[in-house]
Amino acid sequence: MFFKGEPKLDEGKKHLEKMLMLSRLTGNPAIPDFFIRKESYIEKIVDFIESTLPKKHPFSIDITAPSIKIKTLEYLHRRKLLSRTIYNSIHIGVTEEERKALKKYTPAAGIVVAFNPKDKSPDGKIEVLENSAHLLDKGLLAIADEVGIKKVLVDTAALAPGENSGASVAAIPVIKEEYGLPAGCAIHNVVEKSAWLKKFDSAAKVVDASSNINIPLFGGDYAIFGPVENAEYVFPIIAWEDILISEYTENYFGTRPRGNHPRRKFFK
Repeated sequence: MFFKGEPKLDEGKKHLEKMLMLSRLTGNPAIPDFFIRKESYIEKIVDFIESTLPKKHPFSIDITAPSIKIKTLEYLHRRKLLSRTIYNSIHIGVTEEERKALKKYTPAAGIVVAFNPKDKSPDGKIEVLENSAHLLDKGLLAIADEVGIKKVLVDTAALAPGENSGASVAAIPVIKEEYGLPAGCAIHNVVEKSAWLKKFDSAAKVVDASSNINIPLFGGDYAIFGPVENAEYVFPIIAWEDILISEYTENYFGTRPRGNHPRRKFFK
């Protein structure tokens, strides 16, 4: 949310309410991700989060500039919202000042991005988690532990086509097996960077939304699905995929879905 231009709060509220409604309808949890582009937007967006989201509902803050990350952490601390915050994200560009701020104002959870500029394979993603590809003093998981983040989600870093983009989904089961941590990615980024799709304007949004089925299919735990406007497409698609996977896993492994699973919602 709010990843382009001036934050439009009234429009944002409608999109957020619709996404939460789709979450209740399908049974798939929804966590909004708020992009903060400018320092002047911090107070406005954080106040919107506090006034619009249900109490105790988690949210993610998505910020590029380290200086804005630090100021946002300070403001979230003052508003007593860090216990609901997912920090997006820790990656190889993390600064020393950012690490100090995270120690002082520690969010409940954090996304660690397994992007390795030296090696874009699944093994390269493991390397950056282990030792930051020797670009930092320690691995990204160790940095998350150092700053006190207790709940870690691994983002397997979906890249542009031609940049081993398929490794982002192939790495999901590898990372889950290696660390036992929840993993997912923003596979829609690959679609957004696929210039050839401009030849198929009417299908582009369908491809963007449906690309997310690759994440649960490979055992992923969460999908960063892009613009909130895509929620009306993504939630039914993921619910459909979850139903298919659930039927197979129950029949083959005996794993029964919980009561709020899409299969229980639509097939009692």
